[in-house]
Amino acid sequence: MAEAAVSVRPEKPPRNWWLWGTALAFLVLMTWWSARGIGFSINELVCNIGGGRRLLQESWPPDFSFLPRLFAPFLETVQIAIIGTVVGAILAIPISVLAARNLTLGMFVWFVDRNFMNILRTLPDLFWAMLFATAVGFGPIAGALALTVFTIAVVSKLYSESLEAIDMGLTEAIRAAGGSWWQMVQYGALPQSLSQYVSYVLYGFELNIRASMILGLVGAGGIGMILETQRSNFEYERVTMIILVVLVAVLVIEQVSAVIRRRLT
Repeated sequence: MAEAAVSVRPEKPPRNWWLWGTALAFLVLMTWWSARGIGFSINELVCNIGGGRRLLQESWPPDFSFLPRLFAPFLETVQIAIIGTVVGAILAIPISVLAARNLTLGMFVWFVDRNFMNILRTLPDLFWAMLFATAVGFGPIAGALALTVFTIAVVSKLYSESLEAIDMGLTEAIRAAGGSWWQMVQYGALPQSLSQYVSYVLYGFELNIRASMILGLVGAGGIGMILETQRSNFEYERVTMIILVVLVAVLVIEQVSAVIRRRLT
């Protein structure tokens, strides 16, 4: 008689309950400490909730009659984002190559380039907009320059990590055949990571559309300047209309970018 097969369940790995408990207690403690530090109070939040309800009532429904006046500033916002994305993405290529450990020209170059990238990422886009607005004057040029720096910071960080993950067999073969460093990068490294690069550029363009709305608050052009003007005049129905326009634009751009990225992968 054949023996009945006995199914044996694999043993579950032991759970480190003490580790999870310690992490949870630390998280709760840090949250409580942070709330005390910023003066957070649930009572004040509950007492002021009426103001938020009143703001929502004043913001709805949107003022659709204001929509035709948004076409020109929104077009300027898109133009600012395009210039910042294109110029920043091009400048990010050499920075990304020199920041990749497997492609850089030396550890000193890698160290300097990495720290340069860290400086760009440390300073927010709003700071760059204020800086360029002071340097070149208020308007879309300051916004385009700020988004150029912002795009360099985002794309160079992501793309350098992709370059570090490429197959070095082809690049080493080019070097062994007598190719120069630039030929190794041009024919061996960049073609392997082209799809990731395009994906990062599209992602940067999505971020720039959102960021250009905020940059207008400091006089860097675009629809953000209209938003700040209407907010200062307490025209909340128009503020809602502006937010809806930007929301629709961002959703459309996000869907188009997703389709392009799927095509590339």
